Amino acid sequence: MDKATFSCIVFGEILYDCFPDRTCLGGAALNFAWNLRQLGFPVAMISAVGRDDLGRQAKDFLTRADIGQQCVADRPEPTGTVDVFLQDGQPSYTIRSGVAWDHIETQPALDQPPDLIYYGTAAQRSPANRPGLEHLLAANPRHRFFDVNLRKDAYSRETVLFGLEAASIVKLNDEEWEEVRLIADVDRPVDLIARFALDCLAITLGAKGAQLHYAKTSFEKRLEPVPVIDAVGAGDAFSGVLAAGTLLNTNQQQVLNLACTAGAAAVQHPGAHLQLPDEVKAAFD
Repeated sequence: MDKATFSCIVFGEILYDCFPDRTCLGGAALNFAWNLRQLGFPVAMISAVGRDDLGRQAKDFLTRADIGQQCVADRPEPTGTVDVFLQDGQPSYTIRSGVAWDHIETQPALDQPPDLIYYGTAAQRSPANRPGLEHLLAANPRHRFFDVNLRKDAYSRETVLFGLEAASIVKLNDEEWEEVRLIADVDRPVDLIARFALDCLAITLGAKGAQLHYAKTSFEKRLEPVPVIDAVGAGDAFSGVLAAGTLLNTNQQQVLNLACTAGAAAVQHPGAHLQLPDEVKAAFD
């Protein structure tokens, strides 16, 4: 199928990751859009930025990346920022509140159900954002990709359960899995799949690789160690490839292998917006 015929909508944050020595455009939602767009799929974002220099720079980036921004609002609040601290390449985050992406209020008219809608937990921290997300999910998209992304002070039990109940695809890391299984009161990946009628559950294992779980089968990919510059955006690279493979109904083990290749490349690159490896792009040509 021609990838141009797909409709992919990304709901969530546009923000800047502020490291001690640099500032980089990011946010899980934008990073996901960037990676999926590299693989040839049309992507539109629903988000908000401030009427400030950072907001203008973010919109310039969207233009260059050919990511739809008709539903990226200009807000009086400042563009979002996050303080990022790295220890052995692994990030911790302090997310600023009262910023533009706390006011994602756009509810676009949709002529037909999207093929995929992406959402996470952080953008749900603001009650102002929830009607817009509910509007998108009510359009009955074919795939509903919930990228869990548990960040301190940016999620609740309520938002996790809402995300799970709405999802068809769930992606989280091994630490998030331990918390989500307690929230959902399940023991095994297959139990989460059964409780929420998921098509797919992806669990990333950091440097060790990742797993894909389905109702009747599972796949695992183990990785060799690679040098880590920073892990910011590695999960988003994995998610973008997983979404692309799901849209095209690609062989599941192949999708997992490619997603892990993308994640491993991301940790060797500063910031979240790497060019995906040629072998990953070629697999979706």
